[in-house]
Amino acid sequence: MPYEKLDISTPKPVLSWANHALGEKETKMAANVASLPFVFKHVALMPDVHLGKGALVGSVIATKEAIIPAAVGVDIGCFTDDTQIPLVDGKSYAIGELARSEKEFSIYSCTATGRIVAAKATAKLTRKNAELVKVVLDNGEEIKCTPDHQFMLRNGEYREARDLTTGTSLMPFYSKIDKDGYTLVQQNYSGRWQKAHWMIARSGLLGDIPSFHNQRTVIHHKNFDATDNRPENLEFMGNNDHSAYHRSLVDRNTHWQSLEFEQKRKQALANKAQTSDGHRYYAERGTKNILKYMEDNPEHFKESVTANGERGKQYLINYNQSEKGKAKSKELANRLYTCETCGDQIKTPIGLHNHRKNQHGYNHKVVDIIPLLEKQDVYCLTVPEYGNFALTAGVFVHNCGMAAIKMPFKANKLEGKLKQIRLDIEAAIPVGFAENKEVEKTVTNWQRWGEFKELHQGVQHQDNKALKQMGSLGGGNHFIEVCVDTENFVWLMLHSGSRGIGNLLAQQHIETAKDLAKLAEISLADKDLAYFVAGTREFAAYWHDLQWAQDYARFNRDVMMNRFKRIVEKHVAGGKSVKPLLEVNCHHNYAEKEVHFGEDVYVTRKGAVRADVEDYGIIPGSMGAKSFIVKGKGNAESYCSCSHGAGRLMSRTQAKNVFTLDDFVRQTDGVECRKDEQFLDEIPGAYKSIDEVMSQQSDLVEVVATLKQVVCVKG
Repeated sequence: MPYEKLDISTPKPVLSWANHALGEKETKMAANVASLPFVFKHVALMPDVHLGKGALVGSVIATKEAIIPAAVGVDIGCFTDDTQIPLVDGKSYAIGELARSEKEFSIYSCTATGRIVAAKATAKLTRKNAELVKVVLDNGEEIKCTPDHQFMLRNGEYREARDLTTGTSLMPFYSKIDKDGYTLVQQNYSGRWQKAHWMIARSGLLGDIPSFHNQRTVIHHKNFDATDNRPENLEFMGNNDHSAYHRSLVDRNTHWQSLEFEQKRKQALANKAQTSDGHRYYAERGTKNILKYMEDNPEHFKESVTANGERGKQYLINYNQSEKGKAKSKELANRLYTCETCGDQIKTPIGLHNHRKNQHGYNHKVVDIIPLLEKQDVYCLTVPEYGNFALTAGVFVHNCGMAAIKMPFKANKLEGKLKQIRLDIEAAIPVGFAENKEVEKTVTNWQRWGEFKELHQGVQHQDNKALKQMGSLGGGNHFIEVCVDTENFVWLMLHSGSRGIGNLLAQQHIETAKDLAKLAEISLADKDLAYFVAGTREFAAYWHDLQWAQDYARFNRDVMMNRFKRIVEKHVAGGKSVKPLLEVNCHHNYAEKEVHFGEDVYVTRKGAVRADVEDYGIIPGSMGAKSFIVKGKGNAESYCSCSHGAGRLMSRTQAKNVFTLDDFVRQTDGVECRKDEQFLDEIPGAYKSIDEVMSQQSDLVEVVATLKQVVCVKG
């Protein structure tokens, strides 16, 4: 049996996968946790276990109706297999089907200001046998999801499904097909309908929008299906070239040259002229013609303007003062417009727009939230850039995170470029206590900044700092690495957390838990094991802040990974964006509500990764050793978990006292990194052997890929 049951006298046993005997302090820490009254069944220790705060790093703790804030965590909310997701190809797919395809696809997402965009996404199974609720909308749609999944409100903020109430306004997703067969999507910030293929282009999925000499830029659907707006089906063309291309297609000429098509073309132009975009286009085209006329015939233009201008001016004065002109002005001022939703008559187009926004909000509203007795496996999408996606039911919802990617090129592409790649990473991604001097627009538009007002008073003033730290690595054992696997494929990997703001939140909740324990005169072997009981106000506040911090950490990694990927692409692919072969998502230092041994429990993985059947994970070694991409085996005794790394063999202070800079240079041979004394505490010799750690968890995971670091940037 790969694990052993520790010989300690505690109410609940401790199972250890470690390849060594625990020290006195480690044994005492494990015993303290196993003695808590709400611990479920047993405590599991992973192979990389070592001393931590309150609980051992590398421990997996399942609890009933309580949670210890010394372990940071958040639940991942998700949807049932049959939940429909609209893709930009004009069709809807079950989320489970998308997850099983293991492919990247394009979806609709929404910014906090209500601007709908297109984005890349992937799907995965996130939880098994999960509790469910049913959210009923006023458009008749029903959505089955976990109680904690976050829905995007009409104001751009988020709220968990269980906290929705009747009448809650949600951010809507409206689409339709126009008379020419094109997909239209309604922009929530303006109420205007926009062609989906131009939405794809303006979201950057087709690259830069080109201009064509003396031509208007249009988008061609390669398969002639106007509803299929997949980026690979769209192509920029000049309007004249586009027309010539269609005329060249002999088998289609009958249609394009028919009287019916010509009538439709003229009607489409007339309809376009009635829209604001069309009016602006024809106005600009008219302006160009006038300017050309002015340039070619300056004397004639001057003479015409002088004569006609005076006549036109006098005509307008006479018309506005006439009975006919006055009647027309009065008629326009009192014209009524019908609201298509409620039928109310509203004066002026602006008044109608404000009525729609204020009374109906361009949104779907919640009718009911119904707890369900059934349980199902659930799925979610990863949308790195925007963090949400549309459902076919017509609303936007939140997503979960990412960690490492396998690139579609091999190590020979890196030759002679490693040092410059490292320097570029260090220039683009702040490390340690450094902050960004400038941040991307996607960072400032992150939807959850508004939740600062709901967080603990002690961190509200930290919003500017948290903003500047978004996209920074931090310190300690956080890293950014370029790795090469045994097949010579290049991997990009990074490890970071919720930066200073997450730590502040955790510390405040830990102190609150300690104060509660003191008031209730609860005796604890370790004050850092103070806990919150489910159903209390303090538990709810902690869980809310925990979610915010975990989401911040996820988006922080997304921002860094996007910068990291662009740097490598610049050196290897000439700046061209390439599609990863595999993306791996995993979290550690978090908590989830799961089912184990037939019971609902809160599982805290402190320095451990979930390793359920088919779960992909990352187990990194030290900066001079190997790392592993793994797939979980779903070992029940470990609560479906595995280690999150090699684990420290000695403290940072001890490492600096034991090793020299020469040792560091020798142990990191072959790795492009900074060879400075300030990184001596991260020397490979301060960590356990990753090979031994992996040998102790062969019953927990199978190895998918073995990696070797070639570039390492430490915090």
